[in-house]
Amino acid sequence: MNTTAIKKLIPLRLKKYLAAYIGVRDLLLPSSNRCFVFLAADYGNIGDIAISHAQKQYLQRVMTDYEVISVPISQTRLVLNSIKQQIKEKDIVTIIGGGNMGGTYPDIEELRQLVIKAFPANRIICFPQTLDWNDSAKSKHALHRIVNVYAKHPDIHIFARESMTAAKLIKLFAECSNVHIGLVPDIVMSANAAMLGATDGLAPSGILRCLRDDKEAALSTEQYAMIDKALADTGYQIEKTDTHAGGSQLDEAHCLKLLTDKLSQFRAAKLVVTDRLHGMILCLLSGTPCLVLPNSNHKIRQTQLDWLRNHPRLVFLELDEIAEIPKFIDRLLSLPHGTMIESPVHINEYNDLKKSVARI
Repeated sequence: MNTTAIKKLIPLRLKKYLAAYIGVRDLLLPSSNRCFVFLAADYGNIGDIAISHAQKQYLQRVMTDYEVISVPISQTRLVLNSIKQQIKEKDIVTIIGGGNMGGTYPDIEELRQLVIKAFPANRIICFPQTLDWNDSAKSKHALHRIVNVYAKHPDIHIFARESMTAAKLIKLFAECSNVHIGLVPDIVMSANAAMLGATDGLAPSGILRCLRDDKEAALSTEQYAMIDKALADTGYQIEKTDTHAGGSQLDEAHCLKLLTDKLSQFRAAKLVVTDRLHGMILCLLSGTPCLVLPNSNHKIRQTQLDWLRNHPRLVFLELDEIAEIPKFIDRLLSLPHGTMIESPVHINEYNDLKKSVARI
């Protein structure tokens, strides 16, 4: 039997533990109080990179007497034991926000639960997330495991970034007084483009089409065609882009450049059309008018309803409204850009998160 055949016989879970054991290494930590950001994005999803960077910045502003340490997601299993051996009672463990809680991204959810179980004596704060669920047996099993693992931690704070997730989490943990559920906006909206490192460039020109083609896409072939025709009819140059650049185990400087380049690209457009949550958020941070379409779950629609309903440079269209897209494109193209120092929500919207992080 050849090596490839032998590898196929090894269960995936065992492969993960073997890889972690072989690659395990020590991580030298500062002696001061530490605040950890676990599962930080070191891969080319620019939305997740924005979350990681904004979360670290937020903690640095709030926890001025703490050293904020990012732990890249690819390094989780390799350094977890070293951190466990050095952890102190006052250290705070935060886990990255985003849209990966539930069964759609099981590898990330598995790592989140691994971190929660690793630090039973420290406060755990899950930054604002969207939970995904449905009526399938797979989804029900994933939710059962989430409740089982999270509820065993004595001091855990879980923040939803939209009200549908908050309501579901409150229902799931109704019998668990030790699990604190909160509702705050996506953490990227606590920052602005300048804070995230973007710089202003040329005068806006052209339209960016930032539409997804993955398992979260909701648009039909006919709807893509309607959008493309409406954009072409404007006479402006149309450029296709995405917030997913690819790559893995990227260093922090490379990740930051991907983020700042994307913000600058959005800033240089007259209009962005997107069905990505962070396409919408990064566009608003850049000051550029944005036409937003739904994805396959509730995260974009509910974020817009909860936090961005009255934003002057944002139009959200439901799928059955796409036939009317030309008039909304014309309206948005007539709007001036905002500045790069504006945040889409007021910082006070994060007060509950601040209380949990700072133990107020």
